[in-house]
Amino acid sequence: KEILELGNFYIGINGVVTFKKSGLMETLENCVLENIILETDSPYLAPVPYRGKRNEPGYLSEVVKKLSTIYRKTEEEITEITTQNAYRLFNIDYYK
Repeated sequence: KEILELGNFYIGINGVVTFKKSGLMETLENCVLENIILETDSPYLAPVPYRGKRNEPGYLSEVVKKLSTIYRKTEEEITEITTQNAYRLFNIDYYK
């Protein structure tokens, strides 16, 4: 929680968020969506239901589904916000 309060950071969320005993729920309760980016950690840490298989970017939809449940937003909103976050992180102009 103390690190989250420092601000001006992003936390990368991967397939681990879909694991039942990941422990990420407590962290995400204190983290606003505007500080989250998506990552795969490919080829490792594939999300449920692909756990144990080689991870790939196409599985990020499972991470988005889980985040939409946690933050009570649509999958489209999660995708839009995390995409904007990634653009800001890498200092890329974002035009929709």
